Amino acid sequence: MNKLLILPFILLMQGCIPQSVNPLTEPERDKLDTTLLGTWYWHDDNEAGYIHIGLDKKTGLLRLVMADTGSDGVLDVSEFVGHTSKLMGGKYLNIRYDYPKDDVVAGYLLVKYIVLPHSLGIALMDREAAESAIETGELQGEVRRGGPELIRITATPEALGKFVIHHNRELFPELKYLSRLELPKKNP
Repeated sequence: MNKLLILPFILLMQGCIPQSVNPLTEPERDKLDTTLLGTWYWHDDNEAGYIHIGLDKKTGLLRLVMADTGSDGVLDVSEFVGHTSKLMGGKYLNIRYDYPKDDVVAGYLLVKYIVLPHSLGIALMDREAAESAIETGELQGEVRRGGPELIRITATPEALGKFVIHHNRELFPELKYLSRLELPKKNP
């Protein structure tokens, strides 16, 4: 895995990745997908990182903690809280940035995912597809350029869900895969 995964998270902090005022579904609609629980990692020549996914005791939702270290040795940590949604066979994360706090990034990040036996495939919503749909009026929202850029989806969960179902390939064109961290079996 390379910077292609971490870059969207960095862009999110700068307000460049589409964020939604509403989740695809309300948290209580679908049972949380516990196949996501665990530690997932990537490693390349310039950086390594982990995404730990567990249950948040306080909210009953998922908590994602991402820690990555670049070749300069600097450790970056981000935390997200959210839930899973199922739409027409597709699985999605609805996550909100939790740490560090940032008033600019206050919406849901929508992530398509697939869990395989030893890997997690994820795709963040494509910026250009969301931006185009908002500008043509196909999706309710706002696009702001100059200063901190912003792509904010304001559609209702129902309208957003229908849009995601009909435009899934353009919105989530490519999955990036992380490996599951397998801990050694404890000897009896």
